[in-house]
Amino acid sequence: MKKLILVLNDLEGCGKSATACALSHWMRDREINHALVSSDDKATEDSFYTGYWDMEDLEVTQVISTLDRNDAVIVDVATGSARAWSDFCEAHEIDLLLSELDVDLTLLIPEHPGERCHDEIIDLAELFTDQADYIIAHLPIEPRGCGSAKWKKSQAAKAIDYLGGQEINLPVMTSELETALDSHGITLPEALCDLANLPRFVEITATQWLASAGKAFDKSVAYLVPEEAGLGTF
Repeated sequence: MKKLILVLNDLEGCGKSATACALSHWMRDREINHALVSSDDKATEDSFYTGYWDMEDLEVTQVISTLDRNDAVIVDVATGSARAWSDFCEAHEIDLLLSELDVDLTLLIPEHPGERCHDEIIDLAELFTDQADYIIAHLPIEPRGCGSAKWKKSQAAKAIDYLGGQEINLPVMTSELETALDSHGITLPEALCDLANLPRFVEITATQWLASAGKAFDKSVAYLVPEEAGLGTF
């Protein structure tokens, strides 16, 4: 069973690219044959990404060929493109195609405590219903405990629980990491895409964040790792 993992949330600044890049690093460390695809053509200028899917003009053959070459495919779905993917799935009966190809679909949705974000998660749950597995990746952008309380009381949490979704907690960006990124004028996704060429202090702090993110992904192995990769290293 292969994996198609969509990292999506149509709200800007939710942490989609950082989550997708961190997941790719996690898979690389475990030698899982995978592709990291973006639906933002600017992102693919970075060699860390291995492909580009134009959600407005995507061909079924492009999806099939990428899945054929890889055990897992991570798609960093650009802001505003989630509905385009849903329309593509409906038009081409992608759920049936994935079943024929023996591919599981997982939606990895970055979440932050905010009403608009929770409304977006409800919309995604209604769009895809039981066609996919769900992982909610909580981003700690508010004081400790505040975000957790908002999520547990939300309709979004009830929707994901109904669909059998899992939850993981991505690590907070430490003050050292924020300072390192700000001092060099780069974002976390940009740093994760170019670790080898970063100044030493930025590399160390970004790598520490990745290690913590990896521990979060370890908790959702069943939703993230293709059967071909096995579970021996976990």
